[in-house]
Amino acid sequence: MRAWTTGGLAVGAVCIGLAVSGCAHERVAVTPMADTTLDAARGPQENARLYTDLIRELIAQDRLYAALAHLQAREREFGPSDQLRLLRADILRRMGDDDTARGLYESLLDSDYAAQANHGLGLILIATDRAAGMAHLQRAVVQMPTNARMRSDFGYALLRAGEYEKARLQLATAYQLDEANELNRNNYILLLLVTGADRQAGRIAAREQLDADLMRRLREQARSLANADGVSPMRSQPRGAPAVGIGGGGG
Repeated sequence: MRAWTTGGLAVGAVCIGLAVSGCAHERVAVTPMADTTLDAARGPQENARLYTDLIRELIAQDRLYAALAHLQAREREFGPSDQLRLLRADILRRMGDDDTARGLYESLLDSDYAAQANHGLGLILIATDRAAGMAHLQRAVVQMPTNARMRSDFGYALLRAGEYEKARLQLATAYQLDEANELNRNNYILLLLVTGADRQAGRIAAREQLDADLMRRLREQARSLANADGVSPMRSQPRGAPAVGIGGGGG
């Protein structure tokens, strides 16, 4: 993606922002599919699932060309499907081929993968058409309300837009849905810092044992966001802020 929807959202290794892939994943070796005897023993449905999992893991590792090669092999062996079109769209979006990815996502808006398609479209459009991008990200959250990545991305977009209360709802929910995810944690801490809830941010940082350099970069990002929006951080904790201590492939 372009502009603030990719690298512009990250602070070093902080992994802040929309759809930053691979930050919470260790790089692991990916082996080819098992021999044909095992393939036959597993059956076509299990083989298809394993291939899909392999492609998702490669996308999570940012090994996009390998993911595309396995996707092509999957299509040849098992035929086309909406699921594979979604995976192809995710790969192409991450490769920067937004036009082709957009067409694939749009073709899936009436499918079982409508939420993922809206999410992908939102990530593409947010850089050039904030209103349209926001609308798609919001639809994705409505369609799949327990997806932490979708909420985190929507919340970060709201944070960038200066809509702090709306952002807090999304980022707090994402954090609680998947507390172990570094992206969700960092985005939530960032929101707390931007809104002046430094003590709450500090308690999360202490519990998670975040190092001082990471917190320094998060504070710098918070100051940058506040200055860019022309809004001073609120000095008091937002009303109704959730209690501290309760609990990121593509698309």
